[in-house]
Amino acid sequence: MNIEALHLNNFKRFHDLTIDLSALGAPPKLILLIGANGSGKSSIFDAFEYLSGPAKGLRDYYIDYFKKRSDADMSVDCSLGGGVTVKRTNNEQVTASKGWNGRSAFYGRSSFRTVPELSGQTHAPIDLTKDADRPQRFIEQDTRFATDVAHITESILREVWGEPFDSDTMRARFTDPINEALERIFSTSFATDLRLRTLIPALSGKPPDIQFQKGGSEVHYDLLSSGEKEVFNIILNLFIRREHFPNAIYFIDELDVHLHTSLQYALAKEIVERWIPENSQLWTASHSLGFIDYANGSDDAAILDFDDLDFDQPQTLQPAPKSEHIFDIAVPRNSALKVFPNKRLMICENKDARLYNAIDLPELLFIGVRDKNSVVIQLRGSDDFEGLIDRDFLGSEEITEIRRRQSTLHVLRYYALENFLYHPANIAELGPAGYDDAAYRAALQNQMATVRDRLLVNLRGSRASYEVIQVFSTELKARAIQEIEQATASNDFETFYPFLDMKKNRPTAYLSGFNLRPIDLASTHWMRAAIAAQVG
Repeated sequence: MNIEALHLNNFKRFHDLTIDLSALGAPPKLILLIGANGSGKSSIFDAFEYLSGPAKGLRDYYIDYFKKRSDADMSVDCSLGGGVTVKRTNNEQVTASKGWNGRSAFYGRSSFRTVPELSGQTHAPIDLTKDADRPQRFIEQDTRFATDVAHITESILREVWGEPFDSDTMRARFTDPINEALERIFSTSFATDLRLRTLIPALSGKPPDIQFQKGGSEVHYDLLSSGEKEVFNIILNLFIRREHFPNAIYFIDELDVHLHTSLQYALAKEIVERWIPENSQLWTASHSLGFIDYANGSDDAAILDFDDLDFDQPQTLQPAPKSEHIFDIAVPRNSALKVFPNKRLMICENKDARLYNAIDLPELLFIGVRDKNSVVIQLRGSDDFEGLIDRDFLGSEEITEIRRRQSTLHVLRYYALENFLYHPANIAELGPAGYDDAAYRAALQNQMATVRDRLLVNLRGSRASYEVIQVFSTELKARAIQEIEQATASNDFETFYPFLDMKKNRPTAYLSGFNLRPIDLASTHWMRAAIAAQVG
């Protein structure tokens, strides 16, 4: 199910609004609504609820809440893929073409859904296909989390008492999909990794017992951060409900609520690419730079910009053109130049910006974008910014050629920022108790030997996405691969270490006992000198 056009007349914020997606070649999986507070984004979701109201029991006295002017007619008219149309005027029943199913066509969540702590209140079973526990309006609390917890714990109990019982099958069915999602979203470091460990139903009036593994500790749900609770809430809800809405318009208000910028992009990618059913579409409203960045770079997403429009007048919204400069969509790119006139503005890969800024190089301000290719694109045609990218699997000659062609683009001498953070010299400066420099270097060399065969098998495929080397000669690329093959077999630390992926392959068994926080590792004198040398 996808939306091709939506027309709202005298509905909430809008006098006469048309959203026209018909020019898109194929229906995108994500429709992202952006705009200032009060611009009308959430009113679109109320329109979806209004259309499905008769089928789901929306109380009709909300007519006065939905009408912009009480003395005029109100209508919502929607054209869906496959020639399905649906319309509702005032509080009349829906008129629709063949193929319309009011119960399953829309599934939405309000922004008021975070549950701060678990309660012992029991919840009677409901028919999930009827969506009976949904909020009536998008200004109301969304209480589905409690139902989702009750539903999954009941399902687990039924599995336990089924014949025959198989714990591996149960884990694969109930916990592995959730934990795999949490890992993709949170695994930026050992300390923030989050995994579901225990899920016990509410018994004897007590709250359900939900425990997580976080770093080296076991943490109860109540002690998670608001952002962690929000991500679990969303993932659990989709895990429970999506089988009942396989061909629907999903709409989630402020999907990024409580989330740090570094998690926003990862959550958007996870939900759109893995959790929304194949024949469905997600609409979400967000102020998040991470979400805008994801939508801007995805061929399967469209952006609707509600800013700077007078909705007391007829308006037609069409997808905003994709921009090479994410700042043109999210924040005016020149704003950073005005706010920080005496800074060198350094564009870097998204999640690294916070740590680069923590290094505290006074003349530099780091601004994160999606990935290596986005950094390269940002610099084209602009003299106002510089860029810093991970080395990944770039050869020495390739780095020299990159710098020759574009002097404002800097390349790390090691695989990634993590190679600097977890460099033996950097850890030695912090001086954690029990740290043995020689033992750690040996652990790194063993890690290189462990991953080398897999690295070399995937090497050409890994490099294929590097836009920055696409124009280089075949001979230059071949020499780079030969250099990496030889370097990764070396026993010399500074020869093999530049190609050890310390994002994924650092020796966590050795490091986990030292409680090394990336923010602390970024604040050393060694780190400051090392990165300063990289950016001139």
